[in-house]
Amino acid sequence: MIYGLSATGQEKVISGTITDSSNQPLPGASVLIKGTVTGVNSDFDGNYSINVKTGDVLVFSFVGYKTQEIKVANATLINVTLSEDSNVLDEVIVTGYGSQARTTLTTSISKLDTQVLETSTRSNAATALQGQVAGLRVTNNTGQPGSTPSIILRGGTTFGGGGSPLILIDGVPGSFYALNADDIESIEVLKDAAATAIYGARSANGVILVTTKTGKVGRSSISYKYKYSVNHERADMEYLGAADFITYNRQAVANYTEVTGRTNFDSGFLNNGATAFSTGNNTTTSAFTTQFLTADNQYLLNQPGWKTVADPLNPGKEILYLDNDVSKNIYQDSASKDHYLSFDGGNEKGTYYLGLGILDNDGLILGSGFKRYSGKFTGSYEVVKNV
Repeated sequence: MIYGLSATGQEKVISGTITDSSNQPLPGASVLIKGTVTGVNSDFDGNYSINVKTGDVLVFSFVGYKTQEIKVANATLINVTLSEDSNVLDEVIVTGYGSQARTTLTTSISKLDTQVLETSTRSNAATALQGQVAGLRVTNNTGQPGSTPSIILRGGTTFGGGGSPLILIDGVPGSFYALNADDIESIEVLKDAAATAIYGARSANGVILVTTKTGKVGRSSISYKYKYSVNHERADMEYLGAADFITYNRQAVANYTEVTGRTNFDSGFLNNGATAFSTGNNTTTSAFTTQFLTADNQYLLNQPGWKTVADPLNPGKEILYLDNDVSKNIYQDSASKDHYLSFDGGNEKGTYYLGLGILDNDGLILGSGFKRYSGKFTGSYEVVKNV
């Protein structure tokens, strides 16, 4: 007789309290089992309780505090003290009427991580906001490179869910269209009613503040960036074949004719009309190739792409057609080339910044290419003190 023995980590309850460095409880702190989606939040007094197995790693996190990881051993009580993340709290936020450290900020403002702007070539900088700011919906309405997406904050303010936020570029109303992402220093999104106190009714849908780059005191530099990206058509899209398209459309027109009694509709669409499922086409002057197979055109079957399908309305007759790869008529492999050259510097008297950019995007859809030539110069000089 053979016996087998296996051992696995038994589940147990871990509890404790989450506090800050001043021993104050942190309500709503996150406790997550690493590598899973299982977790809990601490209550008003900072207490938590979670079912785990020995060997699991608990991840403790709270906004504005450094994340801490603890491996579960034999203890069932784990108290955690989270320390403040100085990098987050000292971050400077543009508020519309100046700038503040995040520690003193009381309004709802989100700041975009500018590293997102550097991850890839962008024909429109607004696409960098997608999925990066809570409550902000950014939707591409077209496949045309360079077009500005639809931007809606917190569901919009109209009954239809519309209303675009006010966009200010260095304090001047503007648009993301033709704005070079490499010229941007920071992007802040003002979400709450405090924005209307500064910009009035125009900011009812929110405000997006774009601050562009300027020269820095104490240094001079020249930099060059080149980004190259390639786009390919997704290989998982399936299209209706030409044979099915002809069969279903001819049957549909015949059914419609039978129900409505419109005889002119029958002849126009099925026999003589210039449609992709009509048999009144030819190989020389017609936009489409569908026609009845005859002794005069059957030689075409010896050429690539030509096929036949049985006519569902005329038993015994074959329809001749040229089968095209639809995707080749819509999409293309495209490349995007982005060049950016900048000069900046300054001293106690003044600063300067010059940015020059060229973007050439072929576009994934045929005929949708986009080229942009951009230039930006900012400078300041102290002629006399305070001027």
